[in-house]
Amino acid sequence: MADKYDVAIGKRLRQLRTDRGLTQTQLGELLDVSFQQIQKYEKGTNRIGSGRLWVISRLLKSPIGYFFEDLDEPGSESEAEPVGDGRLSRDSVLLARSLNELPDGEIKVQLTKLVKAISRCQTQLED
Repeated sequence: MADKYDVAIGKRLRQLRTDRGLTQTQLGELLDVSFQQIQKYEKGTNRIGSGRLWVISRLLKSPIGYFFEDLDEPGSESEAEPVGDGRLSRDSVLLARSLNELPDGEIKVQLTKLVKAISRCQTQLED
């Protein structure tokens, strides 16, 4: 049976990998391991060693602390759930990447304002 912390760290790895637009195969190639090994890491079946986790954090451009943030004490109900800013939908990630590719300037500023305005309107419609 997988350790609850290994499962939580694996879920965070999966979220971060998908947020970065990588497949398990691509991440495996970067780490020189099989995609099956990445699957096992993500399910918490295999524990990720500290050195390998450090390399993963560098490859995915995330602080290593992301994998450990807000992990509760053993026995808590929420300890296996990833929390924090790594929980973006694929559409949100694609939007952010596209916006980031634009040069800084008025168009980028106006698009950001537009998305915020649409979000506010949608929230008001739902209330």
